Amino acid sequence: FEELMLYLVTTQGADFLAALLAHTTDQARHFKEVVENNKLNKLSLKELAFLCHMSLSTFKREFEKMYGQSPSRWFQDQRLEYSAFLLKNEAKRASDIFDEVGYENLSNFIHAFKNKYGITPKQYQQG
Repeated sequence: FEELMLYLVTTQGADFLAALLAHTTDQARHFKEVVENNKLNKLSLKELAFLCHMSLSTFKREFEKMYGQSPSRWFQDQRLEYSAFLLKNEAKRASDIFDEVGYENLSNFIHAFKNKYGITPKQYQQG
């Protein structure tokens, strides 16, 4: 790899290396934008991988490198943090927001919330 890079820089010039690094930075920026802009949307990982122009396995690998945890764990944490914000600042009830934050039913939402925060959404809102 090192020999190949030296050859390319020698034959193509230092601009080649700069262009290669810029492309990598653009890809990382695009990846992060797709993830951050869709953290509350109900897109599957396969759909997110498609938007990032990656296979599902590459998406998962890149995600773990960039965010330090699995996509499913990270998205769940983001949705639960947003739900905590809605409970405290918007005075919404759990029954009003579970679907908005990506849960199929109220019971699963309450269970996930309690696992993260140690209390139910209602207790969190009252506390």
